[in-house]
Amino acid sequence: MKSKLILSIESSSTICGVAVIEKGDILSLVEKSAYRKHAEILPGFIQIALEQSKKTVSDLDAIAVSIGPGSFTGLRIGLGMAKGLAYSHNLPIIPVPTMTSMAFGLHAAKPTKGLSYSHGKRIFYQEFNWENGFPISKTKPEVGDIDDFLEKIDSSTFQWNCESILTKSPQLIEATPSAKNVGFLAYHEGDNWLIEKPYDLVPEY
Repeated sequence: MKSKLILSIESSSTICGVAVIEKGDILSLVEKSAYRKHAEILPGFIQIALEQSKKTVSDLDAIAVSIGPGSFTGLRIGLGMAKGLAYSHNLPIIPVPTMTSMAFGLHAAKPTKGLSYSHGKRIFYQEFNWENGFPISKTKPEVGDIDDFLEKIDSSTFQWNCESILTKSPQLIEATPSAKNVGFLAYHEGDNWLIEKPYDLVPEY
């Protein structure tokens, strides 16, 4: 049975966001670029998103969180906040793969490959198939030097925050992490991804 009301958190990158999703529809979305300020602003974003949707934590059926790969610190902050809400209100957590959620945000283009910036010249790379309008992981996320993946990059590839190191590549599809896509995927895949007792859940760095 799908969780009807989900609060979703995106903190895997410089973007910090919270959304409230009810039965697959977005009720509220609060997000902004917040480099190294996730711990400072995320609690307030949760409060604002709930107020805008006219809901409380007690109304929620589940917490969804972007689980990685991505920023070490950002992922820890997001999952820590999700666990705090889950433990205090006896809620399950739905961990959502970060690059899958970015691919879903581009469902009109249906990208089959994705790049997301890590640090230096290193990136995360993953490939996807599509079924019924949803991205399905074809490979697990890999991390490596951008030069290791240049031969795989083509016009069906999305990228997030890699502009400064993509000196030789075709025109790629621009992606952006968003809490709304985390929430939409959590609603769609909730039965498969939901974790009732997420004590040992850790980010996928």
